[in-house]
Amino acid sequence: MEKKWYQSKTKWGALLVGLSAVLATIGGYLSGNVDLTSAFYQLMTEVGVVCGILGIRDLPFINSKR
Repeated sequence: MEKKWYQSKTKWGALLVGLSAVLATIGGYLSGNVDLTSAFYQLMTEVGVVCGILGIRDLPFINSKR
């Protein structure tokens, strides 16, 4: 039986690391240290990296049960 996504420590780790990066970018924008365009591009990169980590983790050749 396959475990649910929220039971995966790897997925929780990726989400927590991604959330910290996103919050840092939002904080930088709100404090005025980062302009809107840069904040937008940073957020897209951070979200893309987290989605990539989550997707790579589910690839069949990484998760194969031998």
